[in-house]
Amino acid sequence: MAKLARILEYRRARFYQDDGQILDDGQNLEELVRQAWEKFETQVERTITFSEDRSTCGACARDVRGGGFAIHCVRFTNGQGVGTIPTAPAPQVDVGERLPEPGENFLSSDLMALFRANHVICMNCGLNAAVLRLYLQELFQKADLSNDRRQFEIVRIGSFDKVKIIKEVGVKSFDMGTGIAEATAVAINEDGRTGYRGQSIKRGLGDFLEAITAKDKSVKELRRSKGGTVRISINVPEGDLEEVKDFQDNLAKDIVEDEKADGFTIHLRDGTTIKPDEVSVRKQVKLEKAANSVNVFEAWDAMETYLGELEESGQLEA
Repeated sequence: MAKLARILEYRRARFYQDDGQILDDGQNLEELVRQAWEKFETQVERTITFSEDRSTCGACARDVRGGGFAIHCVRFTNGQGVGTIPTAPAPQVDVGERLPEPGENFLSSDLMALFRANHVICMNCGLNAAVLRLYLQELFQKADLSNDRRQFEIVRIGSFDKVKIIKEVGVKSFDMGTGIAEATAVAINEDGRTGYRGQSIKRGLGDFLEAITAKDKSVKELRRSKGGTVRISINVPEGDLEEVKDFQDNLAKDIVEDEKADGFTIHLRDGTTIKPDEVSVRKQVKLEKAANSVNVFEAWDAMETYLGELEESGQLEA
């Protein structure tokens, strides 16, 4: 059976108050997922429709032997057909389309995750982590869970050894490339508010860009730009000032938790550099192919094994 490479990544659920401050009152994402999931008996009831009939469905789940709860969600568009290619030899062929049979939909993509308390292992996180969060928030609402149960992020956690190096060696400079269109459409709002929630350093940089555009009319063209890239470099001053140390610590924390900060480079004072794929806690696994995804049970087993490895290494306590 063919095997496909997939990336397992470690994340952590973090709850927030309405004002954006971190909420630490014993909220437990695993318990909330179980509670919401068990309110609905079928996958149809666990389906959340987002827009244009694009839906995410809670297909199946299981209790993990070592502790935890694993789920499999599938994404689809109602009634969307799949392309077919004739296999009989011919000088040229047309791509056909087969529509789903009554009572079925074709799988567009899927996501799998394992929860143990507020520890999360997800497969091919990236966009999937954001989709998972949105799905769970809507599922919690559908299950009539209170609003404070839905105020959470699934944040990226930095490898403790990399974060330790950043703090011990010190940051010389920080480079990040950000698309102009994204910076103007997302980070900078017309009324000057950035809506900072603690998870995105780009929004913090939005304040910086806002301050510039308020003084320089020519730079205001950034707001209307449809493309291009801004390269921002932050230099950290020399010295032993507490402000510098605090900046280094906060910088390391913000960078590794920023879901969209995938184009940064941290330059350390000893000349070494750290890039995104060196910061996140991840592991590549080979899983059995199943339809246009992978075997969900094999994926859950791999997640359980990986979570055990992280617990043994001390990463879960970092």
